[in-house]
Amino acid sequence: MDSNTENAEDADEEGVQDPRTPSLPTSVSSVSSVVKFCSSRAAAVTVLVVLTSMAGCRRPAPVKQPMSLSHKRHMEADMKCLTCHPGSEEQALAQFPTVADCMDCHGKARGNSPDEPKVRDYAQRGQEIPWVRVDKLPGHVYFSHATHVTLAKMKCEDCHEGILAATQVLTLPDVHQTMEDCMRCHKERNASNQCKTCHK
Repeated sequence: MDSNTENAEDADEEGVQDPRTPSLPTSVSSVSSVVKFCSSRAAAVTVLVVLTSMAGCRRPAPVKQPMSLSHKRHMEADMKCLTCHPGSEEQALAQFPTVADCMDCHGKARGNSPDEPKVRDYAQRGQEIPWVRVDKLPGHVYFSHATHVTLAKMKCEDCHEGILAATQVLTLPDVHQTMEDCMRCHKERNASNQCKTCHK
């Protein structure tokens, strides 16, 4: 028999708590200390579960865009979202503007952004501006811009939070809806919440 076992038995015989076990509140009248002990243990378990689940989640890294761009400035020029993002009314995916689209306004210098001349540089080289898409869906999720824009008559900013006031080019996703958000909106608009509606 080792010394630890002997010490534990001695402790039991003498009515002394084994030092290897966590200390519990011993007074029956000390209800608040029992609650505090249990809640602290529950909180620790909760934090552990959350941290474990977050370990598998990765926040997207910011992307590098080819130039600066202010959505707010374009909105102030009374432009419509569909002017620069065609396809939203009849396709699943909204498109980026072609360099020719940009040249309709930027054929001549406009504004004072140091990146504005880059539009003409791309056009002169015969290259499209290589915008990087920041909002990407998981492979098991299907979303149609046409359904939401044309049929449901939704506004772009309903999902693209703060886009109309964005003064910096997007480097991170601006769509943050959860499945619960989508299902709540579907319910409010009497749209289907069957799995196959969004999961193909």
